[in-house]
Amino acid sequence: MGGIVALLGAAAHDHYNSPSGGDPDVTEDDDGGGVENPVVTLSGLPHELALQILSHLNATDLCLAGCSIECWRELSDDDQLWYNLILSEWAYTKYIQHRLLQQSWESFKKLYLVFDEAQLIFAVNPLKGIEYLQDKNILSDVPSDIALYLHKSQRLKREELCNYLVQHRMDVLEEYVKLEDYSNQAVLPNVLRQFFRKFPAVACNLTKDKIALLLSRFSMRYSECNPQHGFSADIIYNICCSLMLLGYDLTHPLIKNKMSKREFIRNTRHITPDVSREFLGHVYDNVYLIGPVAAE
Repeated sequence: MGGIVALLGAAAHDHYNSPSGGDPDVTEDDDGGGVENPVVTLSGLPHELALQILSHLNATDLCLAGCSIECWRELSDDDQLWYNLILSEWAYTKYIQHRLLQQSWESFKKLYLVFDEAQLIFAVNPLKGIEYLQDKNILSDVPSDIALYLHKSQRLKREELCNYLVQHRMDVLEEYVKLEDYSNQAVLPNVLRQFFRKFPAVACNLTKDKIALLLSRFSMRYSECNPQHGFSADIIYNICCSLMLLGYDLTHPLIKNKMSKREFIRNTRHITPDVSREFLGHVYDNVYLIGPVAAE
């Protein structure tokens, strides 16, 4: 609550020191002179200013504010505050605002709590978490709709997300990867690392078949987003496989004779003869200097 009080004080100070601001409470001292009262509460501020202050709080602090101080309760339940929190924490809702507004929610605070509960359920059982939102008529069972929710929800744990997509809903995975934007990202190893941060092979106990499937989906999407390279999805896939093998070779402690750049270029061009030596040299240097593309 200390952060809330500090925020209140700063905002109130700015308000009262502005040309159009209100006057602070004044009390008399022993000599009869006027002394400004430094204590300012939300109830003493204009409604718009009070809401502006509360808009800087997260959901937990907003609830605490309403529970701790009686005069803040009504303000902390304001629909616009909670609607903005929903939009900021679950970006998916920006795409279904019409659907949400058509439903008769008691308040947007209740709707926020539905999303929060779904996230907690998803962390324990991803299938149940999705079913919970579908029961509330927030999600449909259309793969593209579920993929959009998962792709825009930053609060979901990557292990549960990976498990749901790879182990249970391959149709949703197809749509999920289509939402990735790899345009103008020329450094292939860096993009592949970003991809595997979302799908950590070791943490998710992915088999070789599952990793190969993920690589094929990634390769198709990368090829679509970067037509200027002239690389087909198959060529990207083969380069990615070579990069993964290179990372393993360079970091495994039992492999003493590490793969050289010349060997990497020769081996990779054997299966992708149309790829230039210069390009393969650059991706080799990237892995050599930065590390494996799938470290986890």
